[in-house]
Amino acid sequence: MGKRFDALLFPGFKTKAFTLSYDDGVIQDRRLVKIFNEHQVRCTFNLNYGTLDHEEIIPSPSGRKVDISRVKKEEVFSLYEGHEVGGHGLYHSDIASLGSPYAMYEIIEDKAGLESLVKKPLRMFAYPFGIFDDELKDLLKKAGYKGARTIRSTHSFSLPEDPYELNPTCHHNDEKLMELAKDFIEKPSFRTQLFYVWGHAYEFDGADNWQKMEEFVSYISGHEDIWYATNSEILSYMEAYQKLEYSADGSMIFNPTSTDIYLMTSFRTRECLKAGELTYIQETGL
Repeated sequence: MGKRFDALLFPGFKTKAFTLSYDDGVIQDRRLVKIFNEHQVRCTFNLNYGTLDHEEIIPSPSGRKVDISRVKKEEVFSLYEGHEVGGHGLYHSDIASLGSPYAMYEIIEDKAGLESLVKKPLRMFAYPFGIFDDELKDLLKKAGYKGARTIRSTHSFSLPEDPYELNPTCHHNDEKLMELAKDFIEKPSFRTQLFYVWGHAYEFDGADNWQKMEEFVSYISGHEDIWYATNSEILSYMEAYQKLEYSADGSMIFNPTSTDIYLMTSFRTRECLKAGELTYIQETGL
């Protein structure tokens, strides 16, 4: 084989992916979902099963009162259709400080309740208050979760090294949001990049800045070189990539998964490794 490198590409030979993550299942999600659907972007919404149907009004930092009531259980399936529902703890407790038995109760009861509403297994979790430790990560793995989001902004587009410490690029109120979006859109990349934004939909009411989000989503959407996906779709794709089986000389790659995997094997060559098939890689040189 000639000199070669194998670099992961996203589906359709794309080099960029964009995803969103919003927490708590508040009634403002209804408006947010409409914005996302209009622009065909995908989000993971992390809910607390034990607080659904709950009504509450709180003061915001701006002084205005904000309704943070939760959506109704009966609307969860239809409201989030086309997106993803993740877990966020049964009552949004600081489960990292509760001790393993009760922490697992909050994790499992939340997961089971939400799965009964969305009719599918939950794969993603968001740490309440962003607080976690290794013990909590282990509990999530035992509960069947495949990844979990933190609130640590990286201001970068790097892919996650640990799916249970999925650090977002930034919060939607980050002062660098549009600067980051411009860099992500305009700068070419030969390596895969992930732009990940998170927040709470009620914050738009509190800051009265829905227009900011509408402008951002309009700007970031509709680009042919970007894969718009949910959190778990991205992690599942990366997991499938890790399962590829290579021959000793690299000339054969078997894809044992049910997912087509896209690779760049040289600056001139792209390969689609079909699910369940063996691919022979041609000698390409540089």
